[in-house]
Amino acid sequence: MKAFMKKEWMEMTRTGRLLILGILFTIFGIMNPAIAKLTPWMMEMMRDSIAQSGLQLGEVTVNAMTSWTQFYKNAPMTLLVIVLMSSGVLTNEYQSGTLIQVVTKGLSRKKVMLSKMIVVYGSWTALYLLYFGITYGYTEYYWGEDKVEKLPEGVAFYWLFGVFVLALLLLFSTIAENGGQVLMGTGGVIAAAFFANYIPKIQKFLPLRLMDGLQLTMGSQEIKDFIPAMICCGVSIIACGMISIVLFDRRRL
Repeated sequence: MKAFMKKEWMEMTRTGRLLILGILFTIFGIMNPAIAKLTPWMMEMMRDSIAQSGLQLGEVTVNAMTSWTQFYKNAPMTLLVIVLMSSGVLTNEYQSGTLIQVVTKGLSRKKVMLSKMIVVYGSWTALYLLYFGITYGYTEYYWGEDKVEKLPEGVAFYWLFGVFVLALLLLFSTIAENGGQVLMGTGGVIAAAFFANYIPKIQKFLPLRLMDGLQLTMGSQEIKDFIPAMICCGVSIIACGMISIVLFDRRRL
């Protein structure tokens, strides 16, 4: 299993996938405080055109919350990037036949699946911390005097939602034949969750609730409001992991 995880790491580095992900997450992390810092300048540049349309532009004030608002707005893009880059985590192995050699040499399918989970979840965690750390560093540099309440909790909620999405991706990877099918299955579940979110009675239980970390940071919601969604999300992640192991064990390589 250790050797297989080393192989996964070498594949990510040699193909440049890890480098690309690192660059993209870094760019997104820098964009958050940069957009906040440049907002007054951009509004000033647009003042004349806005005035011609009959609207009056008041004074634009930016602070730490402006930067963290951008953080939550760009977070879905970071998750989308890693989902796209990880969609072939198993299907590429099926097509190349490399898993047959690994399994015939004694590595159990359960350990293969666990290795994939560790690599995918670990990549998301490390890159998300990079994204958060860059935004936090620049925000503290520019607006260190502004204190943002319950920031770690809101950030952690979105990380957990990302793990849930990747758990779905791994689940569909065990039954799909290519990366396109994996993306369709994962996207279909998320789309169904968005439609279900319009049902008031089940809104608080949906993992989508964890995407509202900004509302917690702004003080419009409390941590207790997220507990049902956290529990359901955690149960779903465990269930997806167990089902993935069972399905992968029965799959013909």
